[in-house]
Amino acid sequence: MIWSIIKKQFKLFLRNPSELLLLLAMPVGLITILSFALGALWDSQSDMEKIELAIVQHGNEEQQIEEFLDEISQTIPLNETLIQNVHSMLPVSTLIDQVLGSSETEEFIHITNLDPSKLDEIRNKNEFNAIIEIPDGFTSDYLTSIFFEGNAPTFQVYLNESEQTTSMIIQNILDYYQYQFSLFSQLGKARLLTEQLTVPSIDLSSEIKTVESKQQISASTYYTFSMTVMFILFLAGSIASQSYIEKDSHIFDRILLAQVHPLIYLLSIVVSTIILAVMQVSILVVAAKLIFNIPITNLGLFLLITLMLSIVVGGISALLSSLNFKSNSANASNLFMNAIVAIMSLLGGSFFNISGLSPVLAEIGLWTPNGAALEGYLRLVQDGTWSSIQPIILNLGILAFIFLLLAFLLFPKRGGIV
Repeated sequence: MIWSIIKKQFKLFLRNPSELLLLLAMPVGLITILSFALGALWDSQSDMEKIELAIVQHGNEEQQIEEFLDEISQTIPLNETLIQNVHSMLPVSTLIDQVLGSSETEEFIHITNLDPSKLDEIRNKNEFNAIIEIPDGFTSDYLTSIFFEGNAPTFQVYLNESEQTTSMIIQNILDYYQYQFSLFSQLGKARLLTEQLTVPSIDLSSEIKTVESKQQISASTYYTFSMTVMFILFLAGSIASQSYIEKDSHIFDRILLAQVHPLIYLLSIVVSTIILAVMQVSILVVAAKLIFNIPITNLGLFLLITLMLSIVVGGISALLSSLNFKSNSANASNLFMNAIVAIMSLLGGSFFNISGLSPVLAEIGLWTPNGAALEGYLRLVQDGTWSSIQPIILNLGILAFIFLLLAFLLFPKRGGIV
């Protein structure tokens, strides 16, 4: 009996051209318009801009070296090897010239040396991605901690929290730098430094290659998936509205007279929505593949995300149907399609990549069905694996369970009477 009800749902849906226009023709049109209108802008923004880094020094390193050599000459004899070791361990010069200013990093990091008096002024601006403040006596304190007893000095790093990617790059470089000098500090305290030991320059070429080897996400690819996961939400509201029409016209009561349990009817709504959602996603993605040649990698994981998203949409459709039946009106499905879909689309990144606006909103967006599915699809485009989409599948599974549970709990058990 359930398959007869599902077959009825399909016939009603296919006989409604306005619904087909909304769910299939409109997203294809929007994908085409957005891809051509924003394609050039999107591609220009995909190229990584240089990281603007400011260096603020409160002292002169060469002067500190000379003062340190004069100081230790009074306690230990100086020889050529020791002097060479001291000059090879200039922490500030190594950081600026060999690490941040090396030939590998100069392609994506631009260094500006600033006067200490301007520190407070530039900290209140977004002109730089990061600011490194090196205190006075940093080099002499560092060398003292190596050759004598004492704690290693520290310098301040101010990161622009609104630029997560650049902040992470700077943080990783500084972590590597800290590791190298911590190693040499231990060698110095153990009196194991020789003239053959020098601080190596950082090698970032392999890391850069790894990042650039990922598949670039074009505007057409992004908006194909963002519009698909947005318009699949309208399917839930559309089927919920159709189910209320059946209740209002007493078709639902006639189904119950045929000895069909109300929850069987609700289950038919879930199953029919899932099938239609899978078909909708498949049609839109295949159309985009033919028009824009978007990449579709790992078909098995792609179908898994689509199936999980469809189950969530089926749960939403069932929940909206239950609310419509409870309120004896189509207000729930109308509110969902007119307002809630727009909010979910904004949080889920259907209009633009919201992670660049707010990392907090981006995390919230992963708990919307469209946001989670969009993130999963984009990870697959960038050669994602099962481990990379596992959190996405978990989020969708939790959402599906919640929506289905609420739908079956709220659905009336006595026909058209609440």
